Amino acid sequence: KRHGLVGCAKCTENEGEGSGEGGGGGGGEGGAGEEGGRPQLPGVGHFERRGLTQSELVRVQGYLQPGRPAERLFRVKEAWMTRGDIATLAPLTWLNDEVINSFVELLRDYARQAEGAGEPLPKVHICNTLFYTKLAESPEYTYGNVRRWTKRAKVDLFSRDLVIVPINQGNSHWTLGLINLRQKRFEFIDSMHGSDGGRLAVLRRFLEDEHKDKKCAPLDLSDWQDVIYAIADTPHQTNGFDCGMFMSRAAEHLVRGVLVDFTQDDMPDFRRRMILELAQSRLAH
Repeated sequence: KRHGLVGCAKCTENEGEGSGEGGGGGGGEGGAGEEGGRPQLPGVGHFERRGLTQSELVRVQGYLQPGRPAERLFRVKEAWMTRGDIATLAPLTWLNDEVINSFVELLRDYARQAEGAGEPLPKVHICNTLFYTKLAESPEYTYGNVRRWTKRAKVDLFSRDLVIVPINQGNSHWTLGLINLRQKRFEFIDSMHGSDGGRLAVLRRFLEDEHKDKKCAPLDLSDWQDVIYAIADTPHQTNGFDCGMFMSRAAEHLVRGVLVDFTQDDMPDFRRRMILELAQSRLAH
């Protein structure tokens, strides 16, 4: 099932405002502390991306050529990427959820391989883009809709450092929710720096229900904090098209354990790189 093309209607309305809200305190361990009293996202060091080679750029451009939208170009796991899907990675275009879900699969692969190799990176679980909608908006909060998802994924959320939850807000804007188990925080990243709209409360309720269901015991979250990151702390979007890319690359940086410190100027390169990454079924270095 697809959400279809998801653009930033909310972004366009709020463009230029970007006031944002700061969350509660609490540093904790694991590469994320506070700056000027504000909580900071986990991550250490700047990720230096290599430039794409000329042959890689030619390959990317070939996938962006006009053609039948239904034409199958390549497969990522079990999902075929069509020319129509890849066209959503052209500049100033809204990403669709098929592209984002396939990129999530690459992030999952990277995280599994890094953990298997014993690399000192966060242990993460990344949810499907439909997870939050099924949990909170079908038509209201219903834990039963996602109760079996972690079992099917063979993951114990409580063994993770970080749970990453892509959120499709009203089929018009992508944001990111985080369950930071290491630092006991529910965190919200919005490239337009708006309110969480109660979404952190949903994640809090979900974690309580998940613990009760999987561990057969209540979970005390009284000392957990809600953090809504302000414009000074996370990348800021300046157009109405790139929310899906901001969300996806923020998730990537968190998986890599590096600072989420990219800018709007990185978006054209990020789009080209995502086409290459999907085509080769692995993240680029």
